[in-house]
Amino acid sequence: MKLSQRLLTIASFINKGAVVADIGADHGLLSIYLVENKIAKKVFAVENKQGPLSILEKNTKKYPEITVSLSDGISEIPEDVDTVVIAGMGGILISDILLKNKEKLEHVDYIVIDAHRDLELVRKTLQDLGYEFEKEVLVKEGVFYNVISVKKGSSKLSSADLEFGYNIKNDPLFKEYKAHLLEQFERNYQNNNSRELKDKIERLKAL
Repeated sequence: MKLSQRLLTIASFINKGAVVADIGADHGLLSIYLVENKIAKKVFAVENKQGPLSILEKNTKKYPEITVSLSDGISEIPEDVDTVVIAGMGGILISDILLKNKEKLEHVDYIVIDAHRDLELVRKTLQDLGYEFEKEVLVKEGVFYNVISVKKGSSKLSSADLEFGYNIKNDPLFKEYKAHLLEQFERNYQNNNSRELKDKIERLKAL
């Protein structure tokens, strides 16, 4: 099975023998990869709509290690889940999923996130929920993706880490990513001469 670099990066962040909840599992490609490669012991694959769920059930039916669930976010993940993956969604939705049923995170030691927007909100949410940042990696597949891995613990990110990414300036793609962000911010600034956006540009340039 051939995965995108983004999904391969997510898979590389998961500990061998983990019990994983794959939230928004889509067609189940990541879930299948994790069990086929003996990374995850079990996967709880979640979809919240019947259409995608039907495809997920069809694709995973020959894998007894994968349990498919029609449910909302992490609301029904079992207690033996120690790793949660939420990928391919906006940051506001991801934060809402985590906060709405945060009692379900009691037994979750690791979370892997791939948020496509509102990354600063996601980082703050993870920090406030009591997770320590392990790594954040840039992946480029036409656009840039930030894949974030945290573990249960306590950490206080700097304002730059919260805003632009945990230890992101050491990433091999950072120079290109920084140029991309600056171009985006400066274009927006031409249409919206806000002080907040100008300050953001200066903070990014300083990295």
